Amino acid sequence: MKFKILKASLLGSLLSVSAFYANAGLIDSSSVLLDDAGATQLENWYGQGDLDWDSIWYGSTGATSTSWHAAVDGVSDTFSIYDVTYNNTDYLIGGYNSGTWSSLRVYEHYLTSNFIFNLTSNIYHDTTDNYYNGGWEATYNSGLYFAQFGAGADLGGGSVYIGRETSYTNHFGSYNGQASTKGNIIDNGSDRVYYKVNALETFVVREASDVPEPSTLAIFVLGMIGLASRRFKKQS
Repeated sequence: MKFKILKASLLGSLLSVSAFYANAGLIDSSSVLLDDAGATQLENWYGQGDLDWDSIWYGSTGATSTSWHAAVDGVSDTFSIYDVTYNNTDYLIGGYNSGTWSSLRVYEHYLTSNFIFNLTSNIYHDTTDNYYNGGWEATYNSGLYFAQFGAGADLGGGSVYIGRETSYTNHFGSYNGQASTKGNIIDNGSDRVYYKVNALETFVVREASDVPEPSTLAIFVLGMIGLASRRFKKQS
C-alpha cells in the first residue's frame, strides 16, 4: 500500500516536470559536413528559428553533377556546404538557396534571402547590396555544375564531377556588391581565390517541430520508481 502511494506521488512529479518541449533542430544522422555548432550558426544567419536538417545528397571526389541534380532539382530551401582546401587549409563554405535548383542553363534573380557563408572563418554575405540592381544573379543553374551562387561566381563548386578542376570565389559580385568593402568568401580579401573542392553536401531545411524532451529531474524520478519497485518486491 505504501509503495502504491509513493509510486503515485512520484508519477505525479514526473508528469509535472516532464512536460517540457524542445524545438532545437535535428540534424540528419547521415550528415557528414554539418555538426551542431555549424547548424546553430547557419540558423542564426538564416533568422527563422530552429531548423530540421535533412541531408539529401553527399558526394566526394568523383561524384557527378548529374547525381547531385537528380537529388536537388525542384527542391527549395536548401543549404549546400562545400569542404574545400585553400592554401593547405580546409574550409566549410556554401550557400542558402531559397529558390529551386534546375538542370536548365539559367540564372535566377531576385532571390533576396539567399546568402553565402564560410563556417570556418565566420563570414556571411547576402544579396542585399545589389538588390537595387535587380538582385543580380543569385544562382546559376546547369546540369554540368554543382551549387553555384552569383555570377562569375561568388561561390562555385566546379563542374561535371568533384575534384575535376579548381573552383573559385570572387571578391565582388552578386553577394558582395561592387561598391561594397566585402571581399571573397574565403578570407574577405580583395583577390579572386582558387580552391580545391573535396566534398559537397546539400540539405533541405524545415522549421523544427516541437518534440517532448525528458528533463533531468524526470529521468531521476523514473530511476527512483525503479529502485523503489525493486526494494518493495524484495520485502514482499
